[in-house]
Amino acid sequence: MWQTESAHVWGELNQAIMSKDWEKAREAKLKVEERQRELVRERESKGETWISKHFVVSNNKEGWQCFQAAHGRE
Repeated sequence: MWQTESAHVWGELNQAIMSKDWEKAREAKLKVEERQRELVRERESKGETWISKHFVVSNNKEGWQCFQAAHGRE
């Protein structure tokens, strides 16, 4: 399993919720969010722009829309 797969990223939080351990769930969520912020800072420091591999999100007069990205994006 890749480190970035949802099951891995959110696994600790999911387990805490299923166990109704709200403090642990809060801590797990904060950990995920801080890791995401860290990755953004790393990309910004390198001048990199994040591009979704699987979805394209747009916001227009109809509201937010999500589409499957074209195949072949790396």
